[in-house]
Amino acid sequence: MSMMGRTFARLRKKARQGYVRLLKSPGAPREIAGGVALGLFVAMLPVMGVQMPLAILLAELLRRVFRIRLSRLAAAAGVWLTNPVTAAPIYGLCWLAGRPVARLLLPSHQIASEGVTLSVSDLAAAGPFALELLCGLTIGGILFGIPVAVAGYKLTLQAVHRYQARKGERRMRLAAARGQGSDLRAA
Repeated sequence: MSMMGRTFARLRKKARQGYVRLLKSPGAPREIAGGVALGLFVAMLPVMGVQMPLAILLAELLRRVFRIRLSRLAAAAGVWLTNPVTAAPIYGLCWLAGRPVARLLLPSHQIASEGVTLSVSDLAAAGPFALELLCGLTIGGILFGIPVAVAGYKLTLQAVHRYQARKGERRMRLAAARGQGSDLRAA
């Protein structure tokens, strides 16, 4: 097997292990699916580098303020949609979708003029294009993040329900087998 094949096999094995770990994570199916949905939504936002802490913080905030129970582990797992391999295409699509909306929202003189001062010094130095880029990425991230989160919620909910149903059936078969074994010994 070539080096590329071994690397792909290793990545596939790690992804499978992560998937199984997610299915086995503690919590009700809706909590796990909600956590994944939150993580996927955060993954679409242009906050790479702080996505995992942000998803965990938002899950905890939703739990404490609104009493919405979400799995923090699942939220942290969901942000891995954007990783060093997938970030460029995902953020590129977000920018393409969000840029027209950002241009509508930003006054034309801010986009065309020089010297727009922002509180973040890096953006202020880059000028109006940075503001347009940040707004476009954020708006595009929200536009793509909502349907991705909804789809992720539904798919995860189905997967967790299936996994827990199979697990329950397996337990019942094992309990029935143990019961038959004790009946045979008693006779």
